Amino acid sequence: MKWFSKLSSDSQCGIEKIKMRRCFLIIILFIALNAIVLPNAQQVMLAVALVVGAIVASYYKITITQLALVLIGLSWLVTMLYIVVGAIHGAPIQAAVQTIFIYMVSPALWLIVIDRAWKTLGVDKIVQSFAVLAAIAAASVAVYMFLFLNFGPQAVAVFGSRANVHIESGYSGVIMHVSGSLIFLGAAFASSPSILPSRLFGILILFALALACIASGRTLAIGGLIVGAAFHFLSNPSTILKRLFTTLPLFAVLGFGILQSMDFLLDVDVVQLLNRHLNKAVSGDVERPAQIAALMRGAEETWFLGAGHGIGVDYIRSTDFPWRYESVFFALIYKLGIVGTLVLCLPLIYSIALFLTRQIRGAARKYDAFFGSALVAVTLAANTNPYPEAFTFQWMFLIPIYYFISTRDSASLNPVRGQT
Repeated sequence: MKWFSKLSSDSQCGIEKIKMRRCFLIIILFIALNAIVLPNAQQVMLAVALVVGAIVASYYKITITQLALVLIGLSWLVTMLYIVVGAIHGAPIQAAVQTIFIYMVSPALWLIVIDRAWKTLGVDKIVQSFAVLAAIAAASVAVYMFLFLNFGPQAVAVFGSRANVHIESGYSGVIMHVSGSLIFLGAAFASSPSILPSRLFGILILFALALACIASGRTLAIGGLIVGAAFHFLSNPSTILKRLFTTLPLFAVLGFGILQSMDFLLDVDVVQLLNRHLNKAVSGDVERPAQIAALMRGAEETWFLGAGHGIGVDYIRSTDFPWRYESVFFALIYKLGIVGTLVLCLPLIYSIALFLTRQIRGAARKYDAFFGSALVAVTLAANTNPYPEAFTFQWMFLIPIYYFISTRDSASLNPVRGQT
């Protein structure tokens, strides 16, 4: 009877694990759709799902590496220190609460969920899932434009507030939060167009992403494609010529297809549109330079030691939250000082340095370019948009950082040379 009792107990435990796994996968699917395809549309629901996902993930053993824990601990220490400094300088309680959530609670929840998703699915399935989500994200831009142009703003309420589509001669643009996700996805798949088991599917995904990025009219999304393409050609010095002869014609065909599609569907000249984005990137805007200059003046006044979280400068970007700025890294230098900013950004710095070092040495692993180029693209984007301080977009930074810091070598991560 003892063996029967033990067998029954083991069977019950196995069933319970299967149920927990299914429950977690459903939560992950909900989080992924809301964070990647519909970011900022349902923030409360996403936050609740993230908390529930972390609770379910805590049922299992969390396997984040010691290095990651040390880096996270240092960032938390810096955050708490400068919350105190900000409070001494008169920062409001609301700023302290926001800072704790954005820089401590939210990243911790994301990392717990990411860790369990990684152990449940594995890196191969995660990348394949990104491909499916990329297709849905790209399709959402087309659906959004169709509904808005034919049925008005009320038809796209599910995508979030401030709905608008602007199409004119030589320009196409939409106000959609998914454009932030397109920066990550465009860079990732442009750097690794043949990363998926089906090369044709990978090419179709890249075409859909490129079309969505251009149609959305977001300069940063188009920039993500450029970053990814650059890393594709430069990721392995020994294959540059090979990739120029094999992949460059493919990119040219995709470009021609996008040009014809934009002209046929929206009557928009892609060449004129890209020239407009190039001029914007070169000339920039007025607000960002003025904001950065004010932040650097403030940093200089504090001897680059940090004014503290919740403290703003005389250049106000938000009347509701006067301590928050789009140029996140410059704002961090002002709030935390140079040393504090470096410590806080150590996980990011370490990940990008590891990625670039592997590229230079020709020792890149299979998914290095995929996650590394995406991380570089979103980091560049953070200089003009506060993606790191939006919990809905923190996955764009934390997933690549997790990949470089917390993953172990496996067959799917071994060095891959000569991949085209």
